[in-house]
Amino acid sequence: MNNTFKRIASAVLAGSILITSLSACDGSSGGAKSNPVAVDEDGHVDMEVALKYETDVDALVAELESREVDPTKPVSQHLNKKTLEVFNYLREIYGSKTLIAQQMWDAKGYEDDVYYKANKDLPAIKGFDMIFSNQEDSDNSQVDEAIKWHTQSGGLVAFTWHWNVPRDIDKDFSGTAFYSEDITNFSLENAVTPGTKEYEVIIKDIDMIAIQLQRLEAADVPVLWRPLHEASGKWFWWGGYDRKIPYNEYYKKLWYIIFDRLENYHQLTNLIWVWNGQDKWHTVSPNTYDISGTDIYGPANSHISSVSEYNKLKELTAEGKMIALTECGNLPAVEEMEKDGFMWLYSMLWYGDFTYAPMGSSSSPELDKDGLASVNTERMSEEFISEYMKNEKVVTWNRLPEYDGTEKNIPEAMNQRFKLAEWVAANK
Repeated sequence: MNNTFKRIASAVLAGSILITSLSACDGSSGGAKSNPVAVDEDGHVDMEVALKYETDVDALVAELESREVDPTKPVSQHLNKKTLEVFNYLREIYGSKTLIAQQMWDAKGYEDDVYYKANKDLPAIKGFDMIFSNQEDSDNSQVDEAIKWHTQSGGLVAFTWHWNVPRDIDKDFSGTAFYSEDITNFSLENAVTPGTKEYEVIIKDIDMIAIQLQRLEAADVPVLWRPLHEASGKWFWWGGYDRKIPYNEYYKKLWYIIFDRLENYHQLTNLIWVWNGQDKWHTVSPNTYDISGTDIYGPANSHISSVSEYNKLKELTAEGKMIALTECGNLPAVEEMEKDGFMWLYSMLWYGDFTYAPMGSSSSPELDKDGLASVNTERMSEEFISEYMKNEKVVTWNRLPEYDGTEKNIPEAMNQRFKLAEWVAANK
């Protein structure tokens, strides 16, 4: 197959993947507007095409620095109508209200039970993960669930990416990992250096993720996009805390490559960018993020505002940019935030036993007599979560604006559990 025909075939196949995804998932009419990722005849990223585009990081940074920093406008120059509406809504409420958010893990969504039992309501934002989307045998079920959550329920969507890379770049079948301690031979420096094996991995992976982001785009799903999270720590392979200073620069280069590839090369239209570098060594151009975030896991059943962490992050964040608690082990009380004179844009409670009561030492929920998960009272009381969601300054699912192409149905998995519980109660 000659190169010209390959590019044409790649574009057609990529476009057909997006159309198929749109039809299969929800039938909404958002339509993909970005540049399709080049794929080969088997549907894999066409590396011959992919590697022809390289990010000139120095030129990109110079161009970004030449722009005015305007926090009232999104950093992406390609946003579609709905994503711009979501961005403007977040700007409108920032400082006066806070959105409740919940990280999810699987399609069962037992975390939903906790909120619905408390107040017949749900979080405004659900968080999902691209953790398995860059694998050869990709599991994209979280993308499927995100599309359902927005199109069928009208909720907002956030994505992070626990980025799995080869444990040993020189060994086939060495497995993949994202924790630094599990990786023996994968260089962050090489990952941002064209011509290396690691660089080819990251380019392929970014394009695989771009395909999934384009599925979301095709379904008209705006995404709060948070790559390379918690970079201040050394636990992830892209992080740099207490390492040599150049590692921080390699992280920045990787951030700029991701930004450039998704924003300028693929020109995605549905991304609101979230920077989660968390310290001064990992700051990036404010023209590459809309929201600055930090992750906090404090003592169980503590609902302090974490104002000190907020103030630290505010010093690192361009003036006027929105600031969020992008992961947390405990929801900060609204009264505590008001007392300390600020509001997180949103607080994303982690999944599993950070939310629901676990069954013994397992990660599965302890189900009540009705087959429903209950709040983990070691982390928050039933009264706390009920009052939290009743507070008018908390934006819940029920309080979100309605967006075109969306319905307002409670999630199907939870709905089935509650219907079964009602049927059992009625037929005792």
